[in-house]
Amino acid sequence: MSTDEQADKGYSQRSQFEVLTRHCEQNFYKVRHVIYEDHSAKTFDRPEWQKYLSRIKNNRGRKKGLILFTKWDRFSRNAGDAYTMINLLKVSNIEPQAIEQPLDMAIPESKIMLAIYLATPEVENDRRALNIFYGIRRATKEGRYLKKAPYGYKNKAKEDGTKFIDVVDKEAGIIREAFNLVATGDFSVEHVFRSMREKGLRMSKANFWRMLRSKHYIGKIFVAAFKDEDAHYVEGQHDGIVDLLTFKNVQDILDGKRSAKIRKSKPLLSDRLPLRGFLFCPICEKNISGSGSKSKTGKYHYYYHCKSPCKFRIRAEIANNSISQLLNDFTVRPEIVSFIKDEITGLLNIKLNHNNQNRDGLMAKIEKANSKLKKARDLLMEDKIDSEDFNSIKRECQREIDSSENQISALKLTPKKDFKVMIDRGLMVMGRLGELYENASVEEKKIILSSTFFKKSVFRAKKFEPPKSTSLLILSI
Repeated sequence: MSTDEQADKGYSQRSQFEVLTRHCEQNFYKVRHVIYEDHSAKTFDRPEWQKYLSRIKNNRGRKKGLILFTKWDRFSRNAGDAYTMINLLKVSNIEPQAIEQPLDMAIPESKIMLAIYLATPEVENDRRALNIFYGIRRATKEGRYLKKAPYGYKNKAKEDGTKFIDVVDKEAGIIREAFNLVATGDFSVEHVFRSMREKGLRMSKANFWRMLRSKHYIGKIFVAAFKDEDAHYVEGQHDGIVDLLTFKNVQDILDGKRSAKIRKSKPLLSDRLPLRGFLFCPICEKNISGSGSKSKTGKYHYYYHCKSPCKFRIRAEIANNSISQLLNDFTVRPEIVSFIKDEITGLLNIKLNHNNQNRDGLMAKIEKANSKLKKARDLLMEDKIDSEDFNSIKRECQREIDSSENQISALKLTPKKDFKVMIDRGLMVMGRLGELYENASVEEKKIILSSTFFKKSVFRAKKFEPPKSTSLLILSI
């Protein structure tokens, strides 16, 4: 791609065309075709070049031809590919030649000069890119955030051009409140996310989960693994939005190391009618609701009832006692407990290994994105792409890197030693469902019901009938 700087240096397509045309006129060469190519010479996978190769496939045995360019780095910046292409052109009786770096291919020593002409630009580009990479890594290890600022921050630059990220007060307030609410254990992450969205949070649910895992918000900077150095975090030069204790409490909640306290519903109606949403009418098969009615004596009576004209209803006390009795009847034989324990242990081990594999895959994605960004910098330094194209590539790579880093932070790698405690607790719950249900809050009762039954249930003749497809799951509450 031609740029103003290329034009100043004489590398623009127009300048090259003029130089090559003048050379052909002086040497009485007949110009058969002019190729304009806006792609980098880093590779021969270029549209116009591929079209040219298609045209010369049937050129064998014909009169010798020349393909001219100004310098060898205009032909290729990859020595290995260049030698392969030279041999391919030779089969078609075509000789490539740089008019400003002419070589007589019939002279064996010319191959030495050709190697120098081809390798020098590649070495210079690799060295320049490596210097840029090391410079960015050094700045990152010093705690400077050089990527697109995460939510809650914005990119800035000092008078000397040094880049940094600064806190955005409004967004930081939302983030701080979100962390504080999750850290209490009184609210689910889903509830906090919805509340923050109403207050102006601009991110998806998945990104919200990643945000809760991101150490950027306690002033840390992620340093990717390189050679013998493992991936790690360093103290950043930016201000943290969340204090370390709050962040740690959030991680404990998300990792299950600290039980979340689910607040009980305040409305008395919900306490009396915990089965709302879990029943359907035996007559019209519509969802059953519930309500309370006040008698003449001032006492309230509660019923589950259908809203349709069928007028079905049942006293809440009967339905509630029926579901409690059903859950009390659940028992698990010791041999089944042992089998379940073995199966769950195996599944959790597979999950842990899968998470480790995911981490390796994400690290590979980061490495690939960094490599792509390095190549883009090479093209920018060689004036083969303009700043707009480079910034587009950079944004794409940065999104990939940020996403992978956040996913690495969000991976839940539970130590194997914690499995036994979790499984034993779950198996204990399986044998005490009725007791736990009776003593649970409304929210906890809903968790037990939704985790135990796949489908909604029905009452017939004042008897609770669970759905035919019933599934008993391990609960940890």
